[in-house]
Amino acid sequence: MAIFDDVVVNAKSAASVVSKKAGEIIDLSKLRISLASLRSELAKQYQALGEAVYNGDPVEEINAIKEEIAALKQNISDIEDILLSARNSVTCPACGEKLNKNARYCSTCGTAIPNAKKNVCVSCGAKLVEGAKFCAACGTAVDKEPETEVKEEKTEE
Repeated sequence: MAIFDDVVVNAKSAASVVSKKAGEIIDLSKLRISLASLRSELAKQYQALGEAVYNGDPVEEINAIKEEIAALKQNISDIEDILLSARNSVTCPACGEKLNKNARYCSTCGTAIPNAKKNVCVSCGAKLVEGAKFCAACGTAVDKEPETEVKEEKTEE
């Protein structure tokens, strides 16, 4: 009977994990739908701004549309940040490239990524144990900056 109880407990635990993951997926899907809706609304506001400028509408109306555009852009940016963090990504502050969350430098422009997690080896990319002073995979010092490999050509004399 103890084996059956263990199976039931394990099944309940697995069901709980699956349920949690499904809930996260649904939440992310809702965010993506919301993002698409906000982008559509942003396009409409840009069109309204163009028509207002073309028609010579009062400055107050144009400024109101501009404020709406700014608010929509901020909401879009917030949702994109949430989706990026859910995908384990970060954005380079200099060029906007989407990078792995463990990246310390941008692979496109070379900019150092602020608040980059330092839990991976800069030399081999292996996951570091918390508090480690050296990488268990390659022996590189944890505080060491990545080296650029320079291959010297051997000349035969």
